[in-house]
Amino acid sequence: MSGQYFKDLLILDHTRYLLGGYATQVFADLGATVIKIESIDGGDFCRTEEPVRNGVSHYFSALNRNKQSLTLNLKADEGKKIYLDLVKKADVVVETFRPGVMKRLGIDYEAERAANPRIIHCAMSSFGQDDPRSLKAFHDINFQALSGYLSLNGGVISPIHHVDVATGMAAIQNIMAALLERERSGEGSFCDVRMFDSFVWWNSLIDARYDFYGGEVSRETLDFPALAYNIYETADGGRVAVGMLEEKFWSTFLKDYGLEDLAQFKRCRRQEAPEAFARMEQTFKAHSTDEWREYLREKDICAMVVLTKDEAIQSIIESDTGLMKYVELEKTGKTLQTRIPLYVSSLPVSLDDVRGCPGLGEDNAKILAEAGYTEQEIAALAQRGVIGPVS
Repeated sequence: MSGQYFKDLLILDHTRYLLGGYATQVFADLGATVIKIESIDGGDFCRTEEPVRNGVSHYFSALNRNKQSLTLNLKADEGKKIYLDLVKKADVVVETFRPGVMKRLGIDYEAERAANPRIIHCAMSSFGQDDPRSLKAFHDINFQALSGYLSLNGGVISPIHHVDVATGMAAIQNIMAALLERERSGEGSFCDVRMFDSFVWWNSLIDARYDFYGGEVSRETLDFPALAYNIYETADGGRVAVGMLEEKFWSTFLKDYGLEDLAQFKRCRRQEAPEAFARMEQTFKAHSTDEWREYLREKDICAMVVLTKDEAIQSIIESDTGLMKYVELEKTGKTLQTRIPLYVSSLPVSLDDVRGCPGLGEDNAKILAEAGYTEQEIAALAQRGVIGPVS
């Protein structure tokens, strides 16, 4: 693949919310042209998720930089024609419709492949295109429940949508594999990405534990929390996260605080060594968060004060690694952005020269002009409601 490979890619993105935006963001940051195909009557649902700044949702801003937006009525014959004209030049289609929707619209993989045999179609659904369960509504928390994960994490709702992120990662892998295979065969392919399967993949270590325990696993039989791998409260209500599993870390800490007799309980769970847990808790509560921070500053023992989000973000920015920075964007002004963690020497990625997320249908005229439509034709299409307004 040439150095310009990703910059030469055209991706048509029908997705909404996290899992699709997360996947296509990677390709947009790598330089691919990513066109969000959005409905005229509002577009991606996450455009309105609070909080909003200058009419732009934080949710949409986080997932859609460097992309373009085309509002298109796919139920209209002219809209389908425009779409298939774009498919002829495209490399990848990504969508999160329920199975059968694109077929009813007349723009499914078979129609796309007739227009372009090299097209790669990535469909994300609950359980796959041929599973009737994919026709029902599910959210992230439902898949967590079905996988058994929620029974092991204390039934806590995570601030991160684990299933969506797992599925987005799986979609990226599927698309990358399909692109590589296309270099060999010259043919496109269909990627059937499944949300449930993606999260079960994330659970593989837990499920192996279930097997090796003879078909049993519970919160009480998991490795952690353990005495040396736990979170402890400080005197002023702060917290310290410790992961002192290696003997050199554990023994150093125990010696520093006169707790050498706890050495044997390193991997014990609370129910196995309640008195040891009580002494560890007393030790951490005897000192303030700042005192623990000062102690850990010079220590290499796998322990860290739990930072607030404000502290963590400031620390990341001050580290000046390029992972996170405030970028001046046209619509939202000074805006926090996080780069994709891709560090390939031949594929430089940065947050410099970032284009902010597109307004709904912002690129209608540009995209259709590049597809060969005249200014008059574009204006007429907008007037007939085939595309959204053009500016």
